[in-house]
Amino acid sequence: MRSEMTQTTSNARDRRRRCTLAALAGLVLASAAPGLGQVRVQDVARLQGQRTNPLMGYGLVVGLEGTGDGGKNVVTMRALMQMHQRFAQPVVAPEELKNNKSVALVAVTAEVPEFGAREGQTLDVRIAALGEARSLKGGTLLVTPLQYALFDPDRLETQQIIALASGRVETSEDGAATSGVIRSGAVLEQDFFYNFIDNGQVTLVLDDAHAGYPMAHAVARAINTELARPSEERRAGRQIVVREDIATAIGPRNVVVRIPAYELAGPANYIRSVLRAVIFELPEQQARVTINKASRQVVLSGNVTIAPTILYVPGMGSVSLGGKPAESANEPGQAAGAPVQLDELLRLMTQAAVPPAQVVRAIEDLHRSGALRAQLVYRD
Repeated sequence: MRSEMTQTTSNARDRRRRCTLAALAGLVLASAAPGLGQVRVQDVARLQGQRTNPLMGYGLVVGLEGTGDGGKNVVTMRALMQMHQRFAQPVVAPEELKNNKSVALVAVTAEVPEFGAREGQTLDVRIAALGEARSLKGGTLLVTPLQYALFDPDRLETQQIIALASGRVETSEDGAATSGVIRSGAVLEQDFFYNFIDNGQVTLVLDDAHAGYPMAHAVARAINTELARPSEERRAGRQIVVREDIATAIGPRNVVVRIPAYELAGPANYIRSVLRAVIFELPEQQARVTINKASRQVVLSGNVTIAPTILYVPGMGSVSLGGKPAESANEPGQAAGAPVQLDELLRLMTQAAVPPAQVVRAIEDLHRSGALRAQLVYRD
């Protein structure tokens, strides 16, 4: 009976594995479908100034069932005394609050979306205890003003109240009870807009994975091909200029795009066209190996190869990669071997059940020896 159950379990596992492989194959085929592989400007770059903006404040969570900071926490009790005084309920001495365990001092944060927000719009709020509170479960945040996180006493705009936060705190059942969220807990008190246009132009910023002169040139060329229009004929020396480029790559990360004068009154549609321009000539992807420090996951991009070498891997022994190493090719009758793909080595190591830590160590050894023909990058 046990043998039959084991066989049934094994068959079920095999079926799940086949279904997973079939799903992955379908995903690959879908990704390769015509039209879906096009890369647009907005896929590799963003507008300069397009970013989220953090807001922050300090508040009091009340209504806790004996899990607050307690009367010995001077900072919390001082804040509670100030609140009493503000609403004409003065506290004569701190000793009057010594048994109070229903209040906790918290940090309150929110984030304005990357394209701004309007007055009256709500934002999610995150709460974290600052004192000795054991749990914020069941608590309610009193109305708390939120300001720019980068507060500067010398700049008036950073002192303004941007939003007001309040509401019942939701704590995670699995996470720490000293932190939580308030859904739609902050209400903006003013419009919050970003200005992307400077002197009649916008600047595109390539992301870290695509930054480089080849990609910056490809982005500028795509925009010029798709959006540059014939201009009125004008003379430049002895030449007649009939078209002017609107996009210029000014470095490995930035592309400046000039907005035509007739589009400045309503530039939204034009900027949309810039971001949707298709990069028809993609530069060759840089060979790169990215290692996640925590999970030991390895990601390859570009054509990652290994020069002919001999690698020792615990559990596999010495592995000859690509034939004879280059240094032995100078011997009579010996020829240098051909480079091999790193993904082939990873496949063999996976089949041999080499632990992830040893796989990463092997890649690092190849990089240190100069045999790895790719950039090595670490991510947290």
